[in-house]
Formats: sequence, C-alpha cells, structure tokens
Amino acid sequence: MAYITLPTFVGYSASSGPARSSFVRRQRRLYEDPARAAFNYYRRAANAVRAGRAAGQDEVALRALVNAADDRTKPHYAAIAEGWLRYLGRRNPRLVEVGRARCVLGELEIGISPQLGLRKSNGHRYATWLYFKEEPLTRDAALLALWLMEKAMPDLLPGGEALVIDVRRAKEFMLSPRDRARLRPWAQSEATAFMTLWDAA
Repeated sequence: MAYITLPTFVGYSASSGPARSSFVRRQRRLYEDPARAAFNYYRRAANAVRAGRAAGQDEVALRALVNAADDRTKPHYAAIAEGWLRYLGRRNPRLVEVGRARCVLGELEIGISPQLGLRKSNGHRYATWLYFKEEPLTRDAALLALWLMEKAMPDLLPGGEALVIDVRRAKEFMLSPRDRARLRPWAQSEATAFMTLWDAA
C-alpha cells in the first residue's frame, strides 16, 4: 500500500507522458525518506486565509502574510492574497470545523486534508480545498479532488459538500450529478496507473 496526499494525486493526474514517471519516482523517494520533503510555504498562505476568515479581517491577515515574505515567496503570496480577496468579494462565508480522512483506491491510500470548512449564506457547508499554485488548476484535476473529498465526506464534514477553489484565479469548482457518474472509473484507473509507476520506481 502506497500513501500520498490529495495535492500529490491531483498533481500526478495533471501531468502527462514521461513526466508522470519522474513525478512518481520523486514521490516514492519522499515516501521512503520523509526528511527529504521540501518546506511547504503554501501552508503559511492557508493559515493566513483561515485566520483572516476567523477574525473577519481577511485583508489584514493577508497583508501581514505578504509583508513578512522573503523576495522569493512575496510575488506568490501577493497573487494569492489578491485572488482570495477577489474570490470573497461580497461573500462572507463562515468557518466550520472540518476533519481529515484517508481514501483508499486499490493499493493507493490518499490523505485528504481540506484547509477550510465553510458555511455559505445559503446554509450549505463545504469541505474546502484551496489550490494555490501558479499554474491554473484544470477542471479535470479539480473534479478528481472533489470526487475524492466527497467520497471521504463522512469523516471530513458529515452532511457537507465538496468545494475546490483555485485561489489565484478566484475560481471555484463543484461536482454535478453527471460528473459523479463518470468520475469513479477514471479515478480508479488513475490510481492503478500511479501504482504501476510506483512499483516500477
């Protein structure tokens, strides 16, 4: 049984060709030697988004994030701050507690840790995964993340729904009934292909 995180599986699915093999090989090295893992500076962005929502001071929290950044991370944090504030606009979602889960697809175990639980003005509650990277999130990759979160929803946010936000582009994704019907075989085939490359690595 291999273990990876949701962002890793989404990143794998978004890759193609020989790059997939290199991607999986890197992930196997990290799995076998966790000390090799790089610092995840997007965690600071997620913490700032969460703190801003909790206090109702989104702009203040994100300005502090950008101001404290070094030269390398500042442009990324600035783009994230601008995108999140644009996404909020007149929205005022409230935070709700959200858990963590593990989803098993064949021989692959995927850790799912949404950064936020949000309650929108319509009363719906969402386990929310924030995508922070520079390259745009494709719809297929977003749907894969949504499907996995929905599958794990009893542990994440019982009775809730899945939401993915491409923060820099202020764009949200949700599943439709049609999406659900066609995603299961594809997700399982992606997991099988991942394990083939994992074993080869």
